[in-house]
Amino acid sequence: MNNKEMIYYVHELHWHLPQETQQEALDYLIENAPLNELGQLFTLSSKAHWQNCMKVVVAIGYPYNIAAFPKMVELFQDMNWPGANEAVDYFKTLDKQFVVPFIEAGGKQAIKENDDQWLWFLYTVCERLCMERADFNDGAIFDEMVRIYERDE
Repeated sequence: MNNKEMIYYVHELHWHLPQETQQEALDYLIENAPLNELGQLFTLSSKAHWQNCMKVVVAIGYPYNIAAFPKMVELFQDMNWPGANEAVDYFKTLDKQFVVPFIEAGGKQAIKENDDQWLWFLYTVCERLCMERADFNDGAIFDEMVRIYERDE
């Protein structure tokens, strides 16, 4: 699949397009999206596409969809964004050991960017995924999520 095709089919995932159009794009992307570039589904789209992007990622399945995990964690910058809850629900189906490194990387990036909202939401995701400090390689990242959450609660 070339870049033009990818852009075309990702655009066809827009939630205001006819259901049939969206489904055709979903089917095509599930079969043809380059696995090492699945994160581009989110990069090439906007909020109006993200829920359908999650459908593609979920349908492709683990471990083939792992390239999308960093972008899925970015959805946790605001849990009100389309696709964010679907990402959490999908992560619940996986063993924590496969998900924690991506949550931890998101936390590290949120700290670097001073993005307290993202840290707050990441902590709520950790709660939903039953993740604890002991699950993290760098417990300080988890501690910062907790600190922001408790400060703003």
